[in-house]
Amino acid sequence: MRAILSAAIVALTACSGLAQSDQIVREGSGERREALDAMELSAFDKTLLGGLQEWTGQPVTADDLDGKPVLILTWASWHTGSTASARAAELMAKTFADKGLVVIGVHSDEGYDTAAQTAERLRLSYPVARDVDTKFRAAIKADMDPNFYVIDRAGQLRFADITRDSVREALTIVTNETREQAEGAKARREGSNQPASRVIAGMAEYDVAQIPEWNIPPQDATLYQDTVWPKRWPAAEEAFGADFDRRGQNELPIVNFNSELVTWITPKPELNGRVRVVYFWAHTIPHSYERVQPLMDELQRKYGRDIAVIGMAVPWLGLERRSRGDENEVDAAIEKFGQTLSNLVKRTQVKHAIAFDKQVEILTSSQGKEVYGGATQTQDVLRDLNYPLVALYSTDNSIRWIGYPLDDHFDWALNRMVEVDPQVKLRRQRDEAYLARQRQGGR
Repeated sequence: MRAILSAAIVALTACSGLAQSDQIVREGSGERREALDAMELSAFDKTLLGGLQEWTGQPVTADDLDGKPVLILTWASWHTGSTASARAAELMAKTFADKGLVVIGVHSDEGYDTAAQTAERLRLSYPVARDVDTKFRAAIKADMDPNFYVIDRAGQLRFADITRDSVREALTIVTNETREQAEGAKARREGSNQPASRVIAGMAEYDVAQIPEWNIPPQDATLYQDTVWPKRWPAAEEAFGADFDRRGQNELPIVNFNSELVTWITPKPELNGRVRVVYFWAHTIPHSYERVQPLMDELQRKYGRDIAVIGMAVPWLGLERRSRGDENEVDAAIEKFGQTLSNLVKRTQVKHAIAFDKQVEILTSSQGKEVYGGATQTQDVLRDLNYPLVALYSTDNSIRWIGYPLDDHFDWALNRMVEVDPQVKLRRQRDEAYLARQRQGGR
């Protein structure tokens, strides 16, 4: 009886792991995602470790991985979004230490001179190595950092390029398995009644083209009131003079993205069922956009239909001239600003939406200030503004978070917004239902 019971427990554990693995969220799209899917449940090439150099900490060899679950993080110390993932990997290293987890940080070839200092500052206990000539990344088809890969006890690449939010669940699966169970994972998947579902972060590009734009109705206000939104960042609120947190959740500033005072330099993005990610910038202030725009392109690609990134330009010079009292000169300056902005966008080829906040309506209303407060008040808002600045708005157009886009707080807050927003949840359900019907032949 004990033997039968033990066998049953092993079988249930294996089935549970299979069901859980279907919910791991993968990143990437198109041909790259298909290639990553094909790599999963095949033997990981441990010889790739030999190409990693300049280790901080004890170098990891192929023998060190034998029979061990492994978490690999590709990251870059100079990339702010990567540092949050590096900390997450450290948390996983501690959480699963008693299960024998091996964590490896594979740093980009570029900027490796700061890797050791950053690892020390972040108090990373796992070793970090330099990916010389990016050969390691090319072999595992990693794209823009950060990326997470999980290897099971059988030495199989179990999960390729998954979201940070899925790492804990993936590691729970591989650390609770025996080597024998891991070896049988491929057979269990192939023998299941249905192929493993592939949940892609932000939906794969080839799926996005197929999915209709749903008319997601406005959700009840109580849903937004009851939602646990990301905790606001006091340091940013103090710096930007934002006082909305002290007025209570029911009195948050509401922003009108359909205002006639907003000029769309690129086509207006679809906002229905999407969290709005808005960063404010001016072409006369390079640090307000030079590092931010590549990050925003990456986020729009990563989150896909879950967010709408908008670069909201403010007419810095035009508004300075307003204080001189010549409205005709002001209008001409703003018109010239818009033309310059359009040329800049074409030259930089940004891959997210760009708009022109002509009267600074979006910026001032986001801070809970009077929209039409006159030249002096608007001038004060711009003078006191700290760049770069990003604001996150829920699908009811309420501002929920404000801060620096290059800080780890932003990365965490955006993840939280996407997971809890009521309209995003409903749109995701419709997307998944549509894809399920497509997989079943359109029934």
